[in-house]
Amino acid sequence: MYGLMGGYSYPPTRTGPSLSHGFVSDEMVACQQTEKIIPEAAVKKKRAPTNLVASIALTDLVKHFGLPIAEASRNLKVGVTVLKRKCREFGIPRWPHRKIKSLDSLIQNLQEEAERQQRENQEAARAVMKRQRMLEREREGIEKKPFMEIQSETKRFRQDVFRRRHRARTLNINADSSSSQVSTPE
Repeated sequence: MYGLMGGYSYPPTRTGPSLSHGFVSDEMVACQQTEKIIPEAAVKKKRAPTNLVASIALTDLVKHFGLPIAEASRNLKVGVTVLKRKCREFGIPRWPHRKIKSLDSLIQNLQEEAERQQRENQEAARAVMKRQRMLEREREGIEKKPFMEIQSETKRFRQDVFRRRHRARTLNINADSSSSQVSTPE
């Protein structure tokens, strides 16, 4: 009746759902021919070839600093762990995507501000352009030396931008809520 194994009897095991139930994926059908069901997540991915990993240079990494680490590793055709290991080899303690993204955002804000100031005040526009060039140089410096910290002046400027944005948003929210609370006479 049941198969004996080590003195115990076990009921026969099924290798997976039958095809007649209609809920079997194509992957399961292909694997069912070999009497094994392997879910998609359990299929092991191939390792990146050693020569590919060894050939990754700092210049290859720099091209992908603007991307999140998972996307960069996909583009480089290596795993995240391998990419982190290469970063450590080059002295990069953290993937600089967020630093670069933050600086790009500040540069974009300054470009918009410079266009606005250009029409109104030439002196203020020049000061904005000077700050923008400073941020662009800092971005280039981080690309050359990714272990470099953002300058304290830039951190203060970024904090000031966040503070202004927050104040403007809270003023808009307060103005919207107070205008909706005003009742109209009937």
